[in-house]
Amino acid sequence: MRQPFRKASVYIALLLIFEAVTGLLIIIVTAFYQWILASYLDTIESNILFSYLFNIYIFGTQLVVSFLCSLSLWNRLWSRRCTPNVRLMISLWLFYCCVIIASGFGTVWNLYYNIDVLENAAENSLFHGIDEYYSNPEWKLIWDGLQLRKQCCGVHNYKDWMKADWMPKQQTNCTRKSVLAPIACHKRGHNISSPNYMQHGQQDPFPTLTLNSINTNGCLFVFTDYVWRYFYILLMLILVALKFLIFLCCFTKYILQRQNVGDGCDNAGLTDEDGQPLVMVKYPKNVRCVILGEDDLASDIAPDVAYCNCDEAGGEQCDYCES
Repeated sequence: MRQPFRKASVYIALLLIFEAVTGLLIIIVTAFYQWILASYLDTIESNILFSYLFNIYIFGTQLVVSFLCSLSLWNRLWSRRCTPNVRLMISLWLFYCCVIIASGFGTVWNLYYNIDVLENAAENSLFHGIDEYYSNPEWKLIWDGLQLRKQCCGVHNYKDWMKADWMPKQQTNCTRKSVLAPIACHKRGHNISSPNYMQHGQQDPFPTLTLNSINTNGCLFVFTDYVWRYFYILLMLILVALKFLIFLCCFTKYILQRQNVGDGCDNAGLTDEDGQPLVMVKYPKNVRCVILGEDDLASDIAPDVAYCNCDEAGGEQCDYCES
């Protein structure tokens, strides 16, 4: 196929590369947010999270593989003559690309529909972590690191710690503003002298904390914020992929239209008196006629041209041909 303007093949290649890069970004962003969200979950819920995100990994891989392979496809098409077979192959390729983008929007809808499921899984996991805080060192490290990094306390709020079965009950003479919570709930910049671990023989194993000295917001809201942030980033990337695909579709249709005008891609308007299709070709100045068979017209590869040398005939019909 001939290029309708200079560097048309370069623009097609750039659009294909942009689509592949978008797919790679989707994979990277999904892996990053999976790592963040998994820090709020135990092993079972982490596996559930991966099952929800697996389709997104597949979608990103499809974008990368499909459009990188399309680079090789278009490099071969530029060296071929535009025929109905080539036109059909390009149409099927465009349809397949549209199906991939449509599956991406379906994947985003599936994530949006199951956000509540992810929140419930995170809530159950975090409450289980509170129950296992002092009996399971792994959960203690998870909760302490989570509350220190994200500056949050409890699942919904700091009161979740006071409802734990292992938490000692507040004495009746305690002030209303004092709370029982791990030391990790304390705000940065405040000093606490009491340790935050169980010591045998002591009546008050927890430091005296007040509402003014701790973070009162729950950690589940941080998890939900990360989920919605990931959803919007993923939606934006898929819209970018759709935008590049629209450019590709319009560009491809324009290229095929230009082939009709100059090369006779579908042989429209180029027929003889009997209605047989004609093909326009370039030939040297000393060549007066070109012979093409019907099989050559159906092929997408330019045939070996046989031509008649009619210079010495002076307008008369030649009785010999050269190949």
